Amino acid sequence: MASFKTIFAYLTFALLTVMVFLYLLFPNEAVRAYVDNRLAGIDPTLTITADTIRPTLSFAVNMRGVDLMRNGSKILHIDQARLSPALSTLFKDQKRVAFKATLADGKVDGRLFLEGNGPSAKLRMETDLSGIRLERVPALETLTRFTLDGPLSGRLTHDGGRSPGGQVNGLLTAPALRITLKAPVFGITEMTMDQTEADFSINGQTLRLKSLTFEGPMMEGKLNGSIEIENPIGRSRLMLNGNVKPRPELFARLQETIPQGIINPRTLGTRGINFRVFGTIDNPDATMR
Repeated sequence: MASFKTIFAYLTFALLTVMVFLYLLFPNEAVRAYVDNRLAGIDPTLTITADTIRPTLSFAVNMRGVDLMRNGSKILHIDQARLSPALSTLFKDQKRVAFKATLADGKVDGRLFLEGNGPSAKLRMETDLSGIRLERVPALETLTRFTLDGPLSGRLTHDGGRSPGGQVNGLLTAPALRITLKAPVFGITEMTMDQTEADFSINGQTLRLKSLTFEGPMMEGKLNGSIEIENPIGRSRLMLNGNVKPRPELFARLQETIPQGIINPRTLGTRGINFRVFGTIDNPDATMR
C-alpha cells in the first residue's frame, strides 16, 4: 500500500500539473468576453483589448497592456490590472470582485458587486483614483483647442443594471491643474488652478455637472449644467452656466481687451462675470452677462 507521503506527492504533482496546464492554455478570449459583457452593463460601446491575461495561484487574474475602447477609439491605457474574486461569494447570489490597476502614473483601487446574469444583471462598482496624470489619458489627447496637465484623484461609483439604466456618480479633484490654450484668449495662453473639484453624474450619454469649482492665481469660479458626450470627446455638446471672478492680474488684462459696456469694471472683482457656454468642447462659444 502506498504510504501517505507517496499519495501526498502524487496529489501535489497532479495539482501542479493542472495549474501549469491551465496557465498555458488559459482561455484569454473567454475572460475578455466576460469583461466585455460586464463593461456593457455600464456602456455598451465599451470594449477592451489586452496583451496578456493570466491566472495566478492566488485565484486572481492579472492583465497587462489593457486598452479600454469606446466605439473603436482608445480612451484609456492600463499598464496592468489585477482582478481578485472573493472566494466566499462565488456560490452566493451576489459576487464580489476586488480590482487594482496602474495607469497614467496613478492607481485605481476598486470593488465590483455582481448580482444575476444576462440583461437583467445588476452591477455596482466603487472605485478610488489617485494620482492619474491627465496628460497621459488617451481620451484627452484628442482635444484640439487646449491640453490638460496635472494629477487627478477622487471617487467614482456605478449603480444599476445594463446601460442606460445604470448611473455613474463622481467626485474628482485636480490640484495643480494646468490648462494650456493652443490659441490665446485675451492674450492668455496658460492658466494654473491651485484646486479644482467636480461633482457630477453620468446617465447614458449625458454628463450632469452638479458643481465644478476652481481657484487659481488668475481667477476663481464655478460651473454647472450638462454635457452630451460624443465620440471623439471634442465633439461633446456643452450647455453650461457659470460665474468667474478675476484676480488682479486677469482683471487688468480684461479691462484692456474687453470692449467697454460688456462688463462693469466696478463689480468685476466682487460679483464677477456670469456667463453661458455652448457649442462643443473643440469649438465652444460663450455669452457674458
